[in-house]
Amino acid sequence: MNDIKKFTSFATSNCYLIRPFDNEIVFLIDLPPNIDEVIHYINTNNLTIGGAFITHGHWDHAIGLSSFDSKAYINLDDEHLARNPSEQVGDFLGDKVSVNKYEGNLHNVLDHEYDFLNVYINPGHTKGSVSFEFRDLGVVFTGDFIFKDSIGRTDLYSGDNNEMIDSINNVFTLFQDDFQLFPGHGDDDTVINIKNNNPFIREYLK
Repeated sequence: MNDIKKFTSFATSNCYLIRPFDNEIVFLIDLPPNIDEVIHYINTNNLTIGGAFITHGHWDHAIGLSSFDSKAYINLDDEHLARNPSEQVGDFLGDKVSVNKYEGNLHNVLDHEYDFLNVYINPGHTKGSVSFEFRDLGVVFTGDFIFKDSIGRTDLYSGDNNEMIDSINNVFTLFQDDFQLFPGHGDDDTVINIKNNNPFIREYLK
């Protein structure tokens, strides 16, 4: 899809650049480490950032906030995670790594003003996990809710396996079969293919 470009960080998390209109305005889905490459691409191609939508507060999807100057939206149930990445980064990279608390503005994605965007609340991986659907483009971005062949883990802070199962049955089933699903890690696929081939979806769907 020419309207979507994927950048993958060293932490394997994806940042998507999406252009929902026929102009120079772009939006980012998730702000993982090394978003400098994304910003460079935007500047080189004379694009304008409209804002960023963050699927959940884990550091590998939100730590780029510290390098982002535009409006950022997140479910505020994950605000604590997004603002306090130090412990998460330490668990991943070692205790000697220290990251400052994020003190900038965060906007509640549930109060967004964009008519091209649907926000689905799908707790399970984290309490504030959400998915973003761009209806006109036929795409949905799920963060660490649903992957092509798996689902997000539920054993981390604010994760809950029962909530994940509920979200699969009450949110994932709302995604249109022919939409392309772009996850927070790994490759994209159609919703129907994931529904038919993802072993976790097949197990948990009632």
